[in-house]
Amino acid sequence: MKSYKIIFSVENDQLIINQLRDNDFFLSIIPYQVERGKNAITLRFKRFALFSFKDQFIIEGKTETKNLITYTFKSKNGNSLEFYIANRVDKNQLVFDLTIQYSGEKEWIVRKYLRDIAESMERSIKDEIKKIKDRVISTNLSENLGKLSFLAKLLMKSRIVKSEEIDIIRSQAVEVLSQLIQDYLRYRLIYISGTSNNSTFRVLFVDGNVSGVYVNINGNENYGEQSLNELEGHFKVNIYVSLVPEEILKGVLNEGS
Repeated sequence: MKSYKIIFSVENDQLIINQLRDNDFFLSIIPYQVERGKNAITLRFKRFALFSFKDQFIIEGKTETKNLITYTFKSKNGNSLEFYIANRVDKNQLVFDLTIQYSGEKEWIVRKYLRDIAESMERSIKDEIKKIKDRVISTNLSENLGKLSFLAKLLMKSRIVKSEEIDIIRSQAVEVLSQLIQDYLRYRLIYISGTSNNSTFRVLFVDGNVSGVYVNINGNENYGEQSLNELEGHFKVNIYVSLVPEEILKGVLNEGS
């Protein structure tokens, strides 16, 4: 049996624990796979360009407790691949203790890859935490775009740079808005508001990315970039900018922490 252990810390976000409990997500972060099916992956390893090992592993067992998740993979050839993911909280950090064990054919090939597998999974977990945080912040920003108190703060701490009337064809709002902000990309925060006879939209760009969307059509509120596709008609549009978005977003960013 060959094994490798790695310990790393991330921001304390319990949502990543739920992700690691999900079979599909867990399978997706295991590297060196050449094929993936339901609860199964096929891994391939090479050594010295002459020797290789390829096998399909199926989830045979799984255990979950508050601080430990284990996955046991078995192949038809009797090879075993096990993952132990322990977690604990230390000074507002989530500490992971990841151990990978392999036993079976060609251990002399597979053991050289255990460290790479662990380090790749560490990177994937950290990337997923960032995505989770970004989604939470985006949701918070979108919801805040529907609140007068946040809008008042936003308008007070930004300045208007453009006001005009435009026509939007259904499903083309994103393209139109992207063109409108081209001259203002040097600003870290860009806020666009638009109104028509029956619709209102508010879009917030931070560091060039869509960070919040609010759409109200005939009294129906929606959030998220996809809702912009429902807009159509003649709109009065205002564009606001700021070089220091932190002054405006501080409270919302703290909600996402």
